[in-house]
Amino acid sequence: MTKKYDALIIGGGHNGLVCAFYLARAGLKVRILERRDVIGGAAVTEEFAPGFRNSVASYTVSLLNPKVISDMKLADHGYRVIERPVSNFLPLSDKDYILMGGGLERTQAEFRRFSAKDADALPAYYEALENVADVLRSLSLQAPPNVGDGMKSLVDAVKQGWGLAGMPLNQQRDVLDLFVKSATSFLDSWFESDPVKAGFGFDAVVGNYASPDTPGSAYVLLHHVFGEVNGKKGAWGHCVGGM
Repeated sequence: MTKKYDALIIGGGHNGLVCAFYLARAGLKVRILERRDVIGGAAVTEEFAPGFRNSVASYTVSLLNPKVISDMKLADHGYRVIERPVSNFLPLSDKDYILMGGGLERTQAEFRRFSAKDADALPAYYEALENVADVLRSLSLQAPPNVGDGMKSLVDAVKQGWGLAGMPLNQQRDVLDLFVKSATSFLDSWFESDPVKAGFGFDAVVGNYASPDTPGSAYVLLHHVFGEVNGKKGAWGHCVGGM
């Protein structure tokens, strides 16, 4: 007997599961098709040896939108995140390293070992990224304008672009820099110490598989402050029990 569905979701990854949830909640009859016997896609935890489990792809969380967490009532099903106390550890030699994260003052104190100028620049650097991230957060739950909708699409585009257009000129420059510059170029404009730039540069290449000299790689720096954990913007954490 052939069953009829309003929507078929190809792939039971975390995005597919969330999509199916919202479609089903809206009253549609949904079916998810997944070739594996494990659902979750990149956000899975699997046993790699008897008694030992590991998050095999996605290993930390920040970009899971708070509205999705609330709508799906994930906390009622055991979702709990422990905030990450340190963001990056970069060994420099047998006797030295740079440790990033754990709060502004702690990171500034670490930077001051390499450059007082870089330590002083850090608050403004964080503020620049946060200003851009705030605008993009406001857009993340909005459907992009549909080009085929005529005047409506123009109105939607104006509404969604208003946040960017209303930013001060220096912040608009930051937006353009983060989307078109390389991470190397962007970081060079803020910091002078190679260890400091290397510590941030890691964020521009992880998961990106591109050189920090690649145009557009500065965006990945923004990507790392875009999310939040437990109501704290820019924080990352580990999901108890695995992703």
